Amino acid sequence: MRPRLHRTCFHLIFLLIAFWTSFAGAAEPKIINVGWTGGSGWTALPDRIASERGIFEKEGLRVRYIQFQGTNLMLSALLANELDYVTILPFIAGAATRGLPVKIVGATTKSSGYAIISRPGIDGVKALKGKRIAINTFGSSADFAIYQLLSRNGLDPNKDVTLLAVAGSPDARFAALIGGSVDATVVNSPFEYRAEQKGFKTLLSVREVAEFVKIPIVGLSTTQRKIDKEPDEIVRMLRGQRGAILFLQSQREVSIGLLEKLLNIDRAAAERFYPIYRDQYNPDLTVPDSVAEEWIAVGTFRAKEKISVKPQVVYDWTFAERARR
Repeated sequence: MRPRLHRTCFHLIFLLIAFWTSFAGAAEPKIINVGWTGGSGWTALPDRIASERGIFEKEGLRVRYIQFQGTNLMLSALLANELDYVTILPFIAGAATRGLPVKIVGATTKSSGYAIISRPGIDGVKALKGKRIAINTFGSSADFAIYQLLSRNGLDPNKDVTLLAVAGSPDARFAALIGGSVDATVVNSPFEYRAEQKGFKTLLSVREVAEFVKIPIVGLSTTQRKIDKEPDEIVRMLRGQRGAILFLQSQREVSIGLLEKLLNIDRAAAERFYPIYRDQYNPDLTVPDSVAEEWIAVGTFRAKEKISVKPQVVYDWTFAERARR
């Protein structure tokens, strides 16, 4: 009896080891590499929260964010399968219109997150006539935003103002504003709060800019290869982002604390900006075709030869629809 008992115990131990090994393997999150331009703005908060608060982990994903200085490098890494996803949107839309096998699969905000700051004496958009406005580069999302903003307020961006490209971070453009070489500039919120503390003016807030031009600049984009081969993974990524957005929108006090910590602003600023950002987050993860047309226009509005493509060329909302269920 004893040898049989030993054999039975051995088999039980073997089965337990096999079970736990299998369980551990199944529970190990999948490593996902995501390219982004950085996590210091409010538009990056859904990604940061989904990663840092374990929301992605609940989807069986361990997301690693890799910062890139240039969108061209990011696109190259995505196409080379060195990245699974990128968070940039307008640049990917432009690539899709050129026939590259990439698509936007989700937009985590409804608008760009841009604000316009200026010298104190400028009292409105129309007062920018004859003034100098700093952007980062021509053909960028910020360039498109100010171009549309001026056009929709009755100004000709090519004649009524002088647009100056000031390369680098918003600090470089703000330095130009402080130095007097420009009169206004486009910034990513909450940079306008810093400007106000230095005596400058928020000419248009994030909410006000969004009334004229949307162009959400962050979300989730990927390759056609990923779409064809790993559709369930895309849904899990989007479900994680959506979970973080719903958390931000529903948990006011916690979210204000996170804004303080992650954006490095004080309590008063966090309370001021929270309702603005909350309304601009996008739990639907999709946008109407009119906004997709803005993405396309970012890459074409300064081109001599205009590209005419349908909005559906740049996005695929089937995964976002599944993530909402």
